[in-house]
Parts: sequence; C-alpha cells; structure tokens
Amino acid sequence: MRRTILSLAVLTALVSATAQAQISLPRGGGPEENNSGGAPTLPPIPVPPPPPKALPEEVPRGDTVLSRQRPDYDPIGQRVGGFILYSDLDAQETYNSNVFYTPSNEKGDFITAINPSIDLKSNWNVHALNFHGDLDEVIYSKYSQNNFFDYSLGSDGRLDIYNDARLYGGVGYAVRHLPLYSPNNIPNTQAPVQYSDTSATIAGEKEFNRLSFRLDTNYDRYSYNDAVLTPSAGGGISRQSLEDYDEEKVGLKTGYELVPGRQIYVLTAGDWRNYDNSSDLFGFNRTSSGYTVAVGTKYDITGITFIDGYIGYRHQSYDDARLSSMGGPAAGLQVTWNVTRLTTVTGSVTRDIQETILQGSSGYFATLAQVKVDHELLRNLLLNASLGYENDDFTGISRTDDYYLAGFGAKYLINHNFWISTGYNFAHRDSTVSGTNFDDHIVTARISAHL
Repeated sequence: MRRTILSLAVLTALVSATAQAQISLPRGGGPEENNSGGAPTLPPIPVPPPPPKALPEEVPRGDTVLSRQRPDYDPIGQRVGGFILYSDLDAQETYNSNVFYTPSNEKGDFITAINPSIDLKSNWNVHALNFHGDLDEVIYSKYSQNNFFDYSLGSDGRLDIYNDARLYGGVGYAVRHLPLYSPNNIPNTQAPVQYSDTSATIAGEKEFNRLSFRLDTNYDRYSYNDAVLTPSAGGGISRQSLEDYDEEKVGLKTGYELVPGRQIYVLTAGDWRNYDNSSDLFGFNRTSSGYTVAVGTKYDITGITFIDGYIGYRHQSYDDARLSSMGGPAAGLQVTWNVTRLTTVTGSVTRDIQETILQGSSGYFATLAQVKVDHELLRNLLLNASLGYENDDFTGISRTDDYYLAGFGAKYLINHNFWISTGYNFAHRDSTVSGTNFDDHIVTARISAHL
C-alpha cells in the first residue's frame, strides 16, 4: 500500500464509468507519490467525459473548462483501421528546492523529465478496445542517485451485450518507485526503491429501468526490488521483497435513478491483502482483510452544479494480533460548480484507510480535502490554482502527519500538435515525529508534442 490516496491515477483504469462505479481503496504514503518533479503535489481531480455536443451558442449540461472540446486545438490522432493512434512526447524541466525533503540544510536541484506515451483507441459504434504505454525517465542534475525510470503498459475494453448491459475488462503492468518523502520509504538507499504492479480488472453493469447494478473485481500483484543501502548507513541490502503481496477487491454498486441526472446508491466492497511472507522487515505479518459499506448520491442540482459523494464505514483487520484492527468513517465527495462558462470550481473530500510498513503501525486514516479553480482566459490559454490539505493519522504508534499543498499554473495551446505549460507548487509537512517536517517549492516548465 505504498502509494498515496492522492494517486487517483490507476494504471489500467478501464473507462471513466469504471472508475466512477467502483469503490477506490488506494494506497498511501503522502501526496502524489509518483510525479516527475519528485515533489508532493495535488493530484488532478477527475475530469468527467465531455458531454454530448450542443447546438451552436448552447452550453452543454455538465460542460467544464477542462472537459470542454476544443476542435481547433485537441489532438487529432492518426487513423489505423478501426482505431485512432495518439502519440505524445513531453519534456519537463523542474527546479525542486528540497529534493531530500529535510527540515533543514535543504538541497535543491534541477530535474529533467522525458515522458513519451502512446494510446491506440478503437473507433467503433459498439464495443471498445484500447491500448496504452508510457515511459517516464527522470534525471537529476546534481543528485543522480535520485534518478528513476518508470513505465507502464495496459489494455482495457468494453463489451456491449445489450443497450442496458455491458462488460468491462483490463490488464496492466507498471514499474513505479517510492518517493523519498513517503513514510513507507526506507532511508539511505543508493537509489529510489522500485516496485512493479501487475493488475487485472473485470466488471459488469446492468440496468433494470431505474434500478442498476455494477460489480467490479480487481486484482493487483505488487513486487518490490531489494534496495542497496549507502556506505554511510552500513551498506548491505534492505529486503524490500519481504513486502510483496497480492490484493483482491470486489465491489458492488446498487443505484436507483430518481430522475435523469439524479441517483442514489449503496456501495459494498471487500478487500483481501495477502503477503507472501509472514514476517516483514520488522517482523510483522501484514496480511489483512476488510470491508466498506456506504450510501451515496450523484446529483445534478442546477445544471451548473453537480455532486457525487458517499459516506459510510470502513474496517480492516490483520492476521497479526500485534496490529490493531482499524475502523471508522469513510467518505468520498466531489462537487463541480461552473461559476461561468469560463470558470469551473471543483472540490473534493476523501477519507479512507491506508497501508504502511512503519514498525508497530497497522495503517492510518488519510483524510484529504482539496479545491481547484480552472479558468479559460482565452480559448487556448487555461489558468489554474489549487489548495489542499491531508491529515494522516497512524494507528498503533504516536504519529500524525499534516500536509499543506498549494499551486498555480498556466497552459497554452499552440495548435493540434503542441502545448506548453508552467506552474508552481508548494508543499509543507508538519509531523509529530521529529526530523520529518519539510517545506518544498517546485517550479516547472513543460512542452508537449502530439501526433
């Protein structure tokens, strides 16, 4: 469970309907664990798919600044039979003021990131089949021990059985790393700790007039590479492979449509995490099982304001009697407000149980709140600003981490093939554990090419 609740990015997300329907049980370790600049930043709030095209001068219901289609600037792609091929190449330069996330004696560095990606998407009237691949090579100018090379491959699809019944499926493989600021990271390693995630998803949904059902099953296999310790830490090997585990999740969403655009639903989910070894780095058996029950609603309030949220109860129990069971309120809420056609305000709140490898702790409740404003200054010039707060309350040990996050940026769309962006992000961690606080400032500039 090494990735954060903020990793709202799942490498083999099926389609937006899949992501919205299942209960998310993310993994923790501080805000936005895998980003090219290295620093913690707010995750992107999920953007709904573009609404149906409206008549000229009509604002489509649900249209937002980010979801809006821009025919003069959106990538066109290349037709390949019944598919459309989209290829991207991003280059980003970042200055990070505190690459080791220390409370004092901060070390800054310039970071170069190269990120090519490719998507092959079907263009069929029924059914869907998509393929994805990406690379993320990150190079530090001075502190090359922080360099990393991540990548992912995946495929997902949809089978339309009837107009009210569908099946979804997806598989993926990704190589990721743990950031230095994560509480789950082992300090004094010669390189970032790397792990792989092999995943598979199967889902099905069926409507019976106003009543609907959605069943999701997810499998992930996490495998960690052993880490080499620095000479100053005594050298040797840190057995990260002791943390290898499988995770299976099953979730059911039962919904009832009151009127079009307004739905109430019940969420139920089970979660099983099976570790290969009965003893981790500190001698604990972290195999566990849990469940979630919740009620929620997806509600179009006025045509310009929308909510989608749930509240319920989350519980996780561990095979090791020394690890306390965890239970408490769980929630997820997203509010979208189109202040004007040119300005969208999006806010979200989430609360869930996250895993940790900290000695004596079974896990922690992570509560995250964030708000983001997107403004279309010109048709091809988009501005954004965001604020966020996360509280991580650990069970079994005396530790609480508070993260304060802020950022702003701009994106300029040049044409179908290019866009450039720049931004600033600030992160502050205030922890009850001495020596783990930090401040971090990052400035980024990016250029993206599309074919």
